[in-house]
Amino acid sequence: MSKHGDTHQRILDAAWHLFTEQGFNDTSTRQISAASNIAVGTLFNHFADKVAILEACLEAKFIDVLERAKETDIHRPARLKINHYAQYFYQFYCLHHRFYKVLFSQRLFSQTFQQQHMELIQSLVFADQPQFNKVKAAILLDCYFMTLLYGLGAETPNTKLMLRTLSQKVSIF
Repeated sequence: MSKHGDTHQRILDAAWHLFTEQGFNDTSTRQISAASNIAVGTLFNHFADKVAILEACLEAKFIDVLERAKETDIHRPARLKINHYAQYFYQFYCLHHRFYKVLFSQRLFSQTFQQQHMELIQSLVFADQPQFNKVKAAILLDCYFMTLLYGLGAETPNTKLMLRTLSQKVSIF
């Protein structure tokens, strides 16, 4: 790994440790840079702000979840595929709901953020569909994301309830 990559990873490791121990709001960028053994300016050469660090931490953790979900995906119909991936993703989101509440509150209205997430789900659910219907796809994606946002808005998010809600919504397809 290059020196830049090594520093980047040290920042992510230190930040994740501090975020999980102290919480996002009680962790400062100064604490992250100190725990990473770098100057604060160096930290900001790697990340624009603390939310960007959180986003990168969650993305790195999410990759493992995504790979496990892909390995077990045997479904063909889009409504079954979306439920399959939701099982893995909702569980991860609920496990880290405090962080996702912060991240979504800061990034949800970003076109880039929305587009990245929509493209990921779309590629997983609809890539091998013989007849792609843009309207049905949009509705399924809306069901997925609205269930996610509503579920994460609960005081204590419940994966099973979110999955049941999603299954009920997509059963019309």
